Amino acid sequence: MDTLDDLPPGIGQYEDFHTIDWLRDIARDRMRHRHIIKKKQEGIWEKIKSAHDAWSGWVCVLLVGVAAGLCAGIIDIGATWMSDLKEGICAEAFWLNREQCCWSVSNTDANDDYCQQWKTWSEIFGGSRSGAGSYVVTYFIYMLWAIVFAMLAALFVRVFAPYACGSGIPEIKTILSGFIIRGYLGKWTLLTKSVGMMLAVSAGLSLGKEGPFVHVASCCGNVFSYLFPKYGTNEAKKREILSAASAAGVSVAFGAPIGGVLFSLEEVSYYFPLKTLWRSFFCALAAAFVLRSINPFGNDHLVMFYVEYNEPWYIQELIPFVLIGVLGGLYGSFFIKANIAWCRYRKNSKLGNYPIIEVLVVTFVTALLSYPNQYTRLNTSELIKMLVGRCGPEDDTDLCDYKRNYSSHMLNQTSLKTMTSSTVIGDGVYKALWMLALALVFKGIITVFTFGIKIPCGLFIPSMAVGAIMGRMIGIGVEQIVVANHDNPFFENMCESKQFCRITPGLYAMVGAAAALGGVTRMTVSLVVIMFELTGGLQYIVPLMVASMTSKWVGDALGKEGIYDAHILLNGYPYLDSKEEFTHTTLASDVMRPRCARYGSAVRNDPPLSVITQDSMTVEEVDHVLKSTSHNGFPVIVSRESQYLVGFVLRRDLNLALSNALKNQDGIVYNSIVYFTNHVTENPNGPAPLKLRKIIDMAPVTITDQTPMEMVVEMFRKLGLRQTLVTHKGRLLGILTKKDVLRHIAHLENQDPESILFN
Repeated sequence: MDTLDDLPPGIGQYEDFHTIDWLRDIARDRMRHRHIIKKKQEGIWEKIKSAHDAWSGWVCVLLVGVAAGLCAGIIDIGATWMSDLKEGICAEAFWLNREQCCWSVSNTDANDDYCQQWKTWSEIFGGSRSGAGSYVVTYFIYMLWAIVFAMLAALFVRVFAPYACGSGIPEIKTILSGFIIRGYLGKWTLLTKSVGMMLAVSAGLSLGKEGPFVHVASCCGNVFSYLFPKYGTNEAKKREILSAASAAGVSVAFGAPIGGVLFSLEEVSYYFPLKTLWRSFFCALAAAFVLRSINPFGNDHLVMFYVEYNEPWYIQELIPFVLIGVLGGLYGSFFIKANIAWCRYRKNSKLGNYPIIEVLVVTFVTALLSYPNQYTRLNTSELIKMLVGRCGPEDDTDLCDYKRNYSSHMLNQTSLKTMTSSTVIGDGVYKALWMLALALVFKGIITVFTFGIKIPCGLFIPSMAVGAIMGRMIGIGVEQIVVANHDNPFFENMCESKQFCRITPGLYAMVGAAAALGGVTRMTVSLVVIMFELTGGLQYIVPLMVASMTSKWVGDALGKEGIYDAHILLNGYPYLDSKEEFTHTTLASDVMRPRCARYGSAVRNDPPLSVITQDSMTVEEVDHVLKSTSHNGFPVIVSRESQYLVGFVLRRDLNLALSNALKNQDGIVYNSIVYFTNHVTENPNGPAPLKLRKIIDMAPVTITDQTPMEMVVEMFRKLGLRQTLVTHKGRLLGILTKKDVLRHIAHLENQDPESILFN
């Protein structure tokens, strides 16, 4: 009897921490699709089923986009409210944040100290709004709320979903490359990450919620994929939905649907066919539409720091833009090296055993040092909004303290032009520059220790904040040089007179934000599009491109990987980067297992290759092979003497088939012969044979022992292979797995091959 006419459940699935077989899964989906097309002719019901199969991909990404938009809206509203809670509360309606609370006042500026509805904590405890006593009370309660929020975030992660910590993007990249991490995209992780993001951002830590949005959206993608068996039961197809989900994550994080699609293509996706591009676009569109409908910031835009400029930029300004790009690349390289060194220390020391204490210490230091400085006390998104903005006549902040004369002829067109033109800075700007310099040093250093602690933490916003501070300071410097030398021929097209020089420091902050983020993540195309969608300034694409490209060049010159690739390497995930070139001259025989004597066995003591014969092993012998080894699969050969290859069988499938046959099939006992062929020799006196031909892959990818490793690496990358079998004149010689390839690359690059941890 053939035990697998109806395959037992679980055949074709994968264990945790294993790599998927892309070729096998895609072939299975094509076979399923051919079956549906064939059945389509049998009646109206089969036609409906075929139509449902065709549109299920679009329905799935629509649901994912809507869910990602809803999650983002709730997280944005919650994070804004809790961030304001550290400084005070709305007396009339506690559920309103500071800006909403003050809307009813004639002056809608939420930073106005004279909004009566908003009560600071010192006022609630019977004090005044200003004075030394009030400062001490608000300082203490600010720190108290920060520690409470951070502790809750850390406890939620520790108790409910340990996978909810960090950014999630390195793991999403690894999962999209074909790795299985069970539970990483589950319902509990989704819930814990969403709540944890709100708490972590509200604690005032130097982290963002934009990176974790990719993880949250991918969790939505994973959850909804199980509603459609086409995606839920096929790991390769599921990754099409996850690619679209990661595009939706960036779409809602920055209000940049096109940037989200490009981010998914450039940064996270491994397999990105044209069909996935269209679905990613639709998913990002649905997510952005839902978030726009919720309008979490009340400004009709999807992000807190949307700005619109129409000031021109000048060709001479490309020099400071290149300088900003260089500084962004230098900062990115410093940050990656410092953060990886700290994360490695945490991993290898006792510090890793006390994650909650580490979170509390980092929060305490952050709150203690950030409150006295008005720029670090601000929510990071609000800080970026302030830095990329321009100074108008209504701004009375230190940053906009320019020596302008508004007293006479206010309605005169020339005076209106003067209000926004560059002029000499006042004392307030000098004070602001000192505070910004301190904020730059503080943010740059504290983010190194914050990224990687065991709470949800993203990197986009802190990196952009560091770049925006740097850019704004350089912008003010350039502005003052131009104003002081307005009659210099080099600046003549930038100035009509001393009163009419048009330099926009906010533009430099925007370019700086792009440069720093590019230096840290090594994004280019998607970064420029995200920044352009953020600001709505089409004419600033060239400055953004110049800064992003420069920062990538400088960063690449000082270190190959971006922060996400560096964390993949640190964690030992089996990620074969498709962007890197393999330039060594080794052969398959140098890397395969077991290493043959004629290829230098002194290098490595490998056990002999575990194989299964096609028609001469009993159930007991096959079971012994399974129990005595831990390999993921076994080559099937004609006989031990000939060693000619028949096919390849996966360990999980073999285990399931044996246990299923022993339980459910009459006559199958431990003495039964296992056949992997169609031809079965019937023995009337012996036990019934066990036929397992249906679980064997009859066309495994094979190479010869003389195949260059350069070609082998390309096969693993382009075909998404899990393993390949090595033959010599048709006879089986050894096996090469993805892990062997990664270890070989690590060995050639003088890294520790044992750092590749997983199968």
